[in-house]
Amino acid sequence: MNTPLVSIIIPTYNRANLISETLDSILAQTYQNWECIVVDDGSNDATSEVMVTYCVKDTRFQYHQRPKNKSKGANACRNYGFELSKGEYVNWFDDDDLMLPLKLETQVEHLKEKMVNMTVCQSQVFENSKDNVLGLRKSSIYSDDFFNDFITNKIKWLTQSPLLKRSFLLDNNITFDECLTQSQERDFFVKVLNKLSHYHYDNESYVLLRKHEKSISYGNKTPDKIESNFKVNYTILNTYRYKINTETKSYLVKFIKANLLESLKLKNKTVSSNIYQKLMEIEEISIIEKIKIYLGFLFYKYFNKGELFFK
Repeated sequence: MNTPLVSIIIPTYNRANLISETLDSILAQTYQNWECIVVDDGSNDATSEVMVTYCVKDTRFQYHQRPKNKSKGANACRNYGFELSKGEYVNWFDDDDLMLPLKLETQVEHLKEKMVNMTVCQSQVFENSKDNVLGLRKSSIYSDDFFNDFITNKIKWLTQSPLLKRSFLLDNNITFDECLTQSQERDFFVKVLNKLSHYHYDNESYVLLRKHEKSISYGNKTPDKIESNFKVNYTILNTYRYKINTETKSYLVKFIKANLLESLKLKNKTVSSNIYQKLMEIEEISIIEKIKIYLGFLFYKYFNKGELFFK
């Protein structure tokens, strides 16, 4: 029976109170040929004690510290985990979310049968208890124009949902950008989709995403997060300018303008100045629109208002 090894790669930081439930959901998988590589980003809680317990319980678990020569952050941990992994298939996961029991078994079969490099499943959001499901993370995970529609958020998934072939990632040199603190998944999967002619999708939900105040997706905006969002949107626009359609370009410009406004509201001069300068270089923005942005930038700088200029 062909049962390829699946590498589950999890970055973690101070989640001793949550990661056990995540690891238990992996132990509950009906598919047994997996390795789970947990890379710690420098936790100072009881994460190490929890992980030692699981590594003793099941040798398929591995626990590593992020090397000191690697940048701090989940993305460096993801990339390091990938370097350590041996699986033919790869599933990145987060330390606060849950796999439903059939996830790996179902997705491994999809990759084997459909002859694709990626399969994506649906995911649902829960709060406090896995019995308190709030609904789907996104209603759609596939479209005929998946490249443009993923960029414009008409379809969406996070790292937990896809299972990918390791060879595809290696052949295309696709890794996580270690400079990003948010939108890293968006950045990563735009790079993935750029190299795919098709992928498989499954509208069944095999992932539960935890909603809580400390999660990156649901936490408060910070200058670092805003700058990361901007960087991803700006890079997509510049890198794929001749591949994306007019609607997608307009969406990205609108998004970048919103990034500038957010940074101005937080009164972060460094981030807002950087975004402003890059925004004014975008060729898709008309002279009239750039004048409006310039006025908005000045109004916020001196009067702390001017949202109308960014509409």
